[in-house]
Order: sequence, then structure tokens, then C-alpha cells
Amino acid sequence: MYKNKLKNKTTVWIKIFLLTVMLFLPGCRKNIAVKENVLPASGIEKILIFPFKNMSAVYGENVNSRCPICGKVFMTGKVAEDADNMLTEQLFVLLKDRKDIELIPASQSQGVVSDLLSEDKKGLSERNLLIETGRALKADLVLSGYVFRFRERVGGKYSVDLPASVAFDIHLIRVADGRLLWSDHFDETQRPLSENLFQLGSFLHRKAKWITANEMAVSGLKNILKTFPVSNKPEPKVTSQ
Repeated sequence: MYKNKLKNKTTVWIKIFLLTVMLFLPGCRKNIAVKENVLPASGIEKILIFPFKNMSAVYGENVNSRCPICGKVFMTGKVAEDADNMLTEQLFVLLKDRKDIELIPASQSQGVVSDLLSEDKKGLSERNLLIETGRALKADLVLSGYVFRFRERVGGKYSVDLPASVAFDIHLIRVADGRLLWSDHFDETQRPLSENLFQLGSFLHRKAKWITANEMAVSGLKNILKTFPVSNKPEPKVTSQ
């Protein structure tokens, strides 16, 4: 009799214990789910769009000049007025809708650069100037560009005396350690299809027309940004050196 009472009592306590566990576990799962939902979105990084720099103004026209970031050599040429600003604005426009990054406009860098160059940092290398500016604006990354040639066509859509010619490159640098994470470039002088059959795709896309330097530059930027890395990838590939 005593054993039966003890067994029944033990069974009751086991049932109470199991019921308590069943009630407790769903509550734990709910708390975990809420915690996961309030975590910030991963991969969001602040990128400073640094103004494009006119390298023809630095080295002169029709000379081989080396990019100060990647070392690639370009032939300089005439750079149309305000072409550097146009490229900077277009770069911002083409990236502003991405959800994995937050852009800092180029205009915010002007005062910082002036302050840096007025201090005892006039000997800063180009890369270190970008890094220091990015650090001052609390950016994770800096996206900088250099324009070497931006020559407008001379003529119309179907006949030209001189075709458009554009050359520029852009680079993504990590502020924390100065590492070059990604780089790409565009360098083209439009030629007739008879001189370059490999450009059949571009020829058809352009509807057999001689395009303007602006059209060429925007098209080049769009193609370059197809390789622009998603910010939460561990090690984006440098596409050109």
C-alpha cells in the first residue's frame, strides 16, 4: 500500500515537472526569436565617395601617368570641364539604392581635406590622405576615382572628325588598415566597327552611333560597378592592377 502511494506521488511530481518544462521551453524559444529579430542588419558599411581627381591637370596631356593607388599606367588627354564632378555624381547615383551600404557624399570630404592639408600632414601619400579623410568622417571604406582622359567627340552622331575618348579608374580602400579591396578601370576611344570587329556588341548597343564622352563614361561606370563587391563578402577580388 505504502509503495503504491509512493509510486503515485512520484508519478504526480514527474507530471508536474514535465508540464513545467513544456510551459517553459516555448517561452525560451519566443525570447530567442525576438532577440534575433532586433539584431541590426549585417553587412551595412559606410562608404565615403571621394571626388574624382583630374590627373591630366596634375601631369599634363598626352603623357603616360601612373595611378597613385593601383599603379596602372594611362595615357592622359584633354579632360572636359567639370568631367570629374560629373563622374563623382554619377558614381553616387549608381550606388545610392544599394541596401548593403550607406554612402557619405563627396561634398563632406572637402572641409576635411582642407584641414588635413593645412596641418603638418602635407606630405601625406594619396592613399593616406584618403584613409585620414575617411577616418575623420567615420567611414568604413573610401571609394576614390581618377580621370585621365575625357575628350568630347568632334562631330555628330553619324559622322565625326574626332571620336570621344575616356579613361578613368576607381578603387575601394578599407579605412581600418588601408587595404585595397577592389579596383577596376575603363579606358576607351570609340572606333568604327571596321577597325575593331571585337566591339560588335558595343557597336550594336550604341545603335551604330558616335556617342558623347558623357555617354561613354556613364556606360563605363555601369559596367565597372557590375563587379563592385557586396560589402559583407569576406575578401572581394581586385579585378585589375
